[in-house]
Amino acid sequence: MQRLEDADYREFAELLRAAVTARAPGAVDSNESDPGIALIELFAFLTQSLLDRMNQIPERGRSSAARLARFALALANPDARAATCTIERPRYFSGQLLGVDDFRLEQDYVRARLRRLNRELVGDGVVRGLDVSVPPGNPGAGEQVVVAPGFAVDPFGEEIEVCDAAAVGLPRDGDRLYVVLFHAERPSHPQPTANGQEFMRTEERFAIRLDPVPADDAITLARLLREDDGWKVDADFTPVRVARC
Repeated sequence: MQRLEDADYREFAELLRAAVTARAPGAVDSNESDPGIALIELFAFLTQSLLDRMNQIPERGRSSAARLARFALALANPDARAATCTIERPRYFSGQLLGVDDFRLEQDYVRARLRRLNRELVGDGVVRGLDVSVPPGNPGAGEQVVVAPGFAVDPFGEEIEVCDAAAVGLPRDGDRLYVVLFHAERPSHPQPTANGQEFMRTEERFAIRLDPVPADDAITLARLLREDDGWKVDADFTPVRVARC
């Protein structure tokens, strides 16, 4: 690559002066002692230095530098980032100041790995138990649907355990309902703080809901049909189950 000659310096300086003048009229005078002129000459000198150094870099090094520069620009541009499945964990070092976000990230990392493992190796569905029944009762008044103890994995990979039989009241009207099991969380162990009150624990629980349609984001356990003598479990409906080795 050829060196810049005096004419090239002058052309480069004129281009810089025109660009600066267009954006900040009056910032650059024609006087050579003007700070703007001095900056333009400095930029021209630095440009020549970079060009000289560029000639001394091997082609392999130049290609690597260009590739790294493209990667850096892509990372710096949020609009150009591709969606990935990357999960993050804290990186600890001596003298590090840790805060709430760091400990939360530690938990989120472990939980994200477990959910991913469940989704990829186990799948979603009922693992064991969770049988649904409607005990005999007075139709339309006090009927309940009962979910037996069991274990399931939801479509997100969350684990849901029902330790004891759970009952939900049935409505008086309607002709078809689906018994849906959700993963749920609840804060517990409130403690007074300087800002009022904070919860010290998070309980992982479950929730049972009666929906008119099956749920895509939870485990549908059964379909209920309303007959003349009350609600019945539809024997033709089979919940999704996890294949156990």
